[in-house]
Amino acid sequence: MLNSPANRHRAVDLTYEQWRYTFANTFPEDEARASYKRYHVPASGGLVWDSALANLQPGRQETWGNYRNAARPPLLFISGGEDHLMPPVVQHSNAEHYKAETLTEVKVFEGRSHLLPAQRGWEEIADYALSWAEQHVVSLAEHGA
Repeated sequence: MLNSPANRHRAVDLTYEQWRYTFANTFPEDEARASYKRYHVPASGGLVWDSALANLQPGRQETWGNYRNAARPPLLFISGGEDHLMPPVVQHSNAEHYKAETLTEVKVFEGRSHLLPAQRGWEEIADYALSWAEQHVVSLAEHGA
C-alpha cells in the first residue's frame, strides 16, 4: 500500500503471499488459501497512508486516543504469539500507553497468527474474551456514560 502515493486514494489488494504472511502465517497451506478466498478484500490505502503521515500533520488525527481517560471501561488487547501484523510486543506497547487507573491487560495466545477468529481453536479465544469481559463488567453509570 505504501509503494505508491496514488494508493492513498485506492482500494489495494494483497497477494496471497502477503495475506499469508500478514494474517495466516501459522495456518496449514490449505486453510491459509481457504481463508484468503473467504476473507480477503481490498483495503483502503487511505487508512495506511493516514496512519503513516499522522505524525507529520499538526493537530489531533482520527487515530488520536485519550490514554488518560479514567472514565473508559476495562480494555483487553488480544494477540497471537506469531502475529506479524500486531505482534505481542506492539500490543504490550499499546497497553503501556494507557496511563489511567482503569484496567488494561494483554492476553497472548501462543502459536497463533493475526486471523484469530478464523483459526482452529478460535473458541478458546472467544471463551477467554467473554469470560474476561464478564469478570470486568462495569456499569455505564460508573463511567459517566
